[in-house]
Amino acid sequence: MLAHRVNDDAPGVTTDSDTAATTALMRAPAGVAAGAFILGLVTGAFARPLSAPPRSLGTFLVTLVVCVPFLLPTPWYRRFRALWVWMAAAAAFATLRAAVLAGWRLPHQTMDAWLFKTVFDVLVAGVLWLAVSALHRTLPR
Repeated sequence: MLAHRVNDDAPGVTTDSDTAATTALMRAPAGVAAGAFILGLVTGAFARPLSAPPRSLGTFLVTLVVCVPFLLPTPWYRRFRALWVWMAAAAAFATLRAAVLAGWRLPHQTMDAWLFKTVFDVLVAGVLWLAVSALHRTLPR
């Protein structure tokens, strides 16, 4: 798709390239977070002590189910709308996880550790929702 030329006589007019750039900028933090989460899980699996029990296959599968939609290219979402639903469901799952972990951690950790982990989980859920909303506004109605 070719980008349209910006019309300087009509301020406020956006072009296809502006929309694509905005979508890419809004999706980037979620892609970084999802990629880092997957990388951390794989690194942790290989770096664990031999005496520690291995993580279950279910943990890896759930992580992939939640993270993969944030790593897929934007044009796929225009062709297959169900991918956007998958992404929204993954963001909802991450938000639910953040809420459950915040409640579970509170009596088990010091306030500063709990606050740091909760803020980080909510921040990650927020960037996932930012990616969902960025894609939603570019999808055909």
